[in-house]
Amino acid sequence: MVEQVEFVTAKISDAATISMLRQRIWDTTYRGIYPDAVIDEFDYDWHQQRDLQKISNPFFTVYLIKYGDENIGYLIFRDDDTGVWLHSLYVLQEYQHIGIGKQAFSILKNYCNEREINCFACNCSPHNENAMRFYQHMGGVVTKTDTGHENRQEDGVIFEFNLNEYHHSFKY
Repeated sequence: MVEQVEFVTAKISDAATISMLRQRIWDTTYRGIYPDAVIDEFDYDWHQQRDLQKISNPFFTVYLIKYGDENIGYLIFRDDDTGVWLHSLYVLQEYQHIGIGKQAFSILKNYCNEREINCFACNCSPHNENAMRFYQHMGGVVTKTDTGHENRQEDGVIFEFNLNEYHHSFKY
């Protein structure tokens, strides 16, 4: 099944698709973490504009993840003077735990290796237990924790990935 997954460079016309995927994925991932209104009253236009900006920005790399003809997720990362940051790695729940995340990390790792970049980072909700386990499994080390906010959506941890160490634990 995972061999039928494709990471396709997103085009301007994919911004609406990414926004729709975001709402569907947030509904299954962040229900109970984010306030219900954030999910139930999801502002598609606002998110689509943000996605258009990222797709158009040369500092961002945006992929639509496809399984056959179906759009099942997206990968967004940024490379600028602050370093390489994984912004979003979201996959529909029914396609999780089959190796797509590992494929995404392979893409990110190759991107960094080609540019002789030694590490990258991401922010994660500490309440998203699946993502926390995945990032730890992929070699991430928590370098900052900001928790205890009244709105749990504001809580976050930063994971850093050292590619030299990551390379030794990476399984192809």
